[in-house]
Parts: sequence; C-alpha cells; structure tokens
Amino acid sequence: MSDRPRRGADLVVECLAVEGVTHVVGLPGTTVMDLIDALAQQDAVRYLSTRHEQVAGFMADGFSRAGGPLGVCLASRGPGAANLSIAVQNAHDESIPMLVLIGQVPGSITERRSFEEMDVVSTFRPLCKWAVEIHQPDRIPELLQRAVRTAVGGRPGPVVVSLPLDVLQAAAAAPPAPRVRIHPPAPDPAGVAEAARLLATAERPVIIVGGGGAGGAQAHLALAEAAGAPIVTTWLRKNTLPNSHPAFLGSLGYGAHELSDQLVRDADVIVALGCRFSEFTTKRWTIVPPAANLVHVDIDVGELGRIYPPRVGLVSDATAAAGVLASALAPLVAADPARAAQRAARREALRKNYDEVAALPEAPPAAAAVTSAALTLAVQQLADRDGVVLVQDVHTFGPWVQRHVGFDRPRSYYGAAGGAMAWGFPAAMGMALARPDERVVALSGDGSFWMVAQDFETSVREQIPVINLIVNNSAYGNTRDRQRFAHDERYLGVFLGNPDFAAFARLLGGYGARVTSDTGLLPAIEEALTHRGPSIVDVVQDQMEGLPPGLTPLAAR
Repeated sequence: MSDRPRRGADLVVECLAVEGVTHVVGLPGTTVMDLIDALAQQDAVRYLSTRHEQVAGFMADGFSRAGGPLGVCLASRGPGAANLSIAVQNAHDESIPMLVLIGQVPGSITERRSFEEMDVVSTFRPLCKWAVEIHQPDRIPELLQRAVRTAVGGRPGPVVVSLPLDVLQAAAAAPPAPRVRIHPPAPDPAGVAEAARLLATAERPVIIVGGGGAGGAQAHLALAEAAGAPIVTTWLRKNTLPNSHPAFLGSLGYGAHELSDQLVRDADVIVALGCRFSEFTTKRWTIVPPAANLVHVDIDVGELGRIYPPRVGLVSDATAAAGVLASALAPLVAADPARAAQRAARREALRKNYDEVAALPEAPPAAAAVTSAALTLAVQQLADRDGVVLVQDVHTFGPWVQRHVGFDRPRSYYGAAGGAMAWGFPAAMGMALARPDERVVALSGDGSFWMVAQDFETSVREQIPVINLIVNNSAYGNTRDRQRFAHDERYLGVFLGNPDFAAFARLLGGYGARVTSDTGLLPAIEEALTHRGPSIVDVVQDQMEGLPPGLTPLAAR
C-alpha cells in the first residue's frame, strides 16, 4: 500500500476480502478506476478484465454456480451498467447469488443528466434481489455485508450496489464488518407429519427436485426410497441426482420424454422440493393435475402457492425437508407393506421403460457433416469422465442432452435455464476459475458463441483453459425450427455466415480443431483435452440439423 489516505474504494476491497471473495471480474471505466486501483494494491482479491460487461456478469454467475466463493462483477455507470443487465436478470431468474458493483457519478452532480448518468437503483430493482446506493463511506461495511447476506441467504440472487465516485474517493475510517451467514429454516413438524400421511397413502406419488434442491441428492433419494416413488428433476437440473439410480425417471421441461411428463400428469401426490413450477418444466403449466395433492417445499415463502396452491406448504431448505420427511414416512410405509410393494413394482416397470427411451441414439453410418447422434455419444463420454465439467448454453442441441445423456457425478453439469444466449462460454470461464483442478467444457451453439467470441482473447490472456465445443450449423437453430414448424418454413433472419472457428482460436493464441465428420469428433475432443490452454472444437453440422426425431419447438405447439 502507498502512503495515501485510506479511501472508500480501499474499504470496499477490504470488505470483499472479509466476505471470502477471491475474484472480481469487470471492465475499466471512469467511475470504477479507484476501485480497480485499490484491487491493484492488494493480493487477496484477484481482478480480471473482460472485453464486455455482459461477459463479466456471466463469469461471476458461473463462479458462484460452480461452488466457488461469491461471484463478483463490476462495471462503470450508464452503458457499462446497462451491458451488465442481461447477466443480472438471468442470475435473478435462476436464483444465482452474485454481487454486482456499479460505479456511479458523484453525488455533487446527480440529477443534472451528467455524462452517462443513470439511476442505477431504479434501473436494476426489477432485475435483482436487492439494489442499493451507498452515500457515505462509513456505511460501506454495513451495506456491503447486508448485500452479501442478501445475495447468498434464503432464495439466492444477485444484489446490485451503486458506488458513487465521491464515496469511493473519500477518506474512510470504518473497519470492515465481520462475516455473517444466516442458517436456513427447518420444516414445521406438523406440516411434515401431514405431508408424510399424504405420501403414505398415495398410489402414484412423484417427487420433483428443482434447483433449490441442489447438493441434497442423498436426502432426496432417501425420500424416494421411503415412498417407493419415482423422482424427476426440473428443466436443466438433471445433474441434481445420479441418473443411474433406480428411482430417477428423467428431467422435465423442453425435450423431456413423454414418460417423465406422464408421471406428473398421473400423480395423486406430488412432492416438489425447491421447485418453482416454471413454464418449460410444466409444459406451460399443463402437466400438473388439479386433483393431485401437492406438497411444496421452498425456502422462499413467496413461491408457495404462487402457481399451484399446495395441500401442504413448507418454508424450508429443500434438502433438510427431504431428510425429515423421509424419516417421518418410514414407519407409516412399514405399516402398509402391500401398498409399498405395489408402488415399488410400478416404479421398477417405469424405470425399465425409461431406460429404453433414454438410451443413447445410434449415429447414422455416413453423413456429410457431424450428426447430433454422434455428438450425443461424445458428450456422454465427457459426462462419464472424472474431472470434466459440462456447461450447456441455449442451443438446438440441448434437447439431445436432455433426452439421452446421463449424469452421475455431482456438480458435473450446468445448464442455462434462464434463457440468455451466450451464457455458456463466460459461465464456463467463471467455473474454471472456481474449480482450477477440473476441465470445463462449454457446449454452445454458433449463434451464442459469436455473441461473446471476443472474450476468447480474455481466456487466452488470463489462461482460463475452457474447451469450447461449438455446435456450428450456421443458424439460430431454435428460431429456425419455430419457422420450420409454425411458419410454413418461411425462413428469415435465422441463417448465419460463420468463420472457421478453429482458425479464430489459433489467431488469438488458443488451440483450434475443425471437425466435419462423425469420425473426427472424438479425436479432436481428446486432443483439446491434452492442451492446458483455451480451446475451440468447431463441430460443423448441416444447416438444418436440429431437434431429436419427433420433437417440435415448445413455442410451435
């Protein structure tokens, strides 16, 4: 540290270090230069610059999502803040904790429409869990601690903190506040007892595990075993449970097998753990039967009854509730062995059917480009490989993963359920920073990747060894398929002109391979895995390659 007085910017960085923050990702700008200067004068928190603020936001999302300390991003006022907004909204929709620091014009010139002035709090309030502007340097410890607690507590989400330039530059004497975390709530015993009675008498129970149940596979499966019930996950949360377990019967949502959807349609009791009944998971709110008894568990009381009124609503951590409910259910099930045997036999038969429909597809004997069936087989090999983390962007190939790729290793697969294109590659960079001992593979469409391609340079410069599998069909595949099925094949604005992505990777100093046939796919992936730096495997497909056979876009139905 220099001999200069301690500033508000220095205090912000000290507070971040106390909270366990290890990385801040952002873009330089006038109102955050003092903050970046403070980061430059210490070693506890590493700062990285990206080429676009949206990428910084997605990297912070991925860092948090992968189990690292809290992901933090920063941007300057006005346009910089606006560029972050997509990442903030996406994190809010997916309940991802993230701290967003935005530089603001000094208080002495607010409300004069000064250069790039923006009302940060009003702009971001609908997009995040909480937004606040700090007006006195001595309140930095209090409000930053509250911001972090809000981001990680209860239903997680992004918190936006606006930092005026004069506050960052002012002298600051206050010490950082100590780190504080709030323990999640446990379920009400009376509610647990009522839920156990419902499950004990059910004939066709089903358990749905959402993102709020992440990390609780053992408890969720114990509940499924106690109830003799099949268990499914919400859309793109397939990795929440080991897919080889006999109770697992798929993931709901776009691309789901009809068998998985039908389990919910036929259910007389539904236990939803950390599930918010989203549009895609419920096929636009059509698969949950009105007559079913619903046991809904969520840490956020606002989710209970927001879509479907529950018979039993439990405000609780989903994993804690599953464990307690399994214990309460066991003696009730033991008292009725005939019903338990009937449910177990039903589930066993359903699992056999699921194994048949979810089997890996057979690649055609010859094709002019890489087929999705061959790519699915390659992705399954990656999913089975220790030390590999798969990150799936929004692209047409996604339903192939949903239907046919199985995951057993915990925390090895992450999908973008918020809908923001271009999330995959930046999120994968954040995950690679959080888990440096693992190889992170980003599976992106060409449309998504090209939105953030400039930050391949960031991955090279900072040596973030993400492997990018780019599914290159020269199209915005999802919208192309909507035009195919819902607009009589009137194609407009959906076909693209792409470069050689492998040559692009080499131009920026990374490894690149271009694959144009099924036989070349696995060797190219293996070669990329041997390189410790960033890679691109350009997987060239036919321009009309798209959804699995028999599947149509949800929006076209």
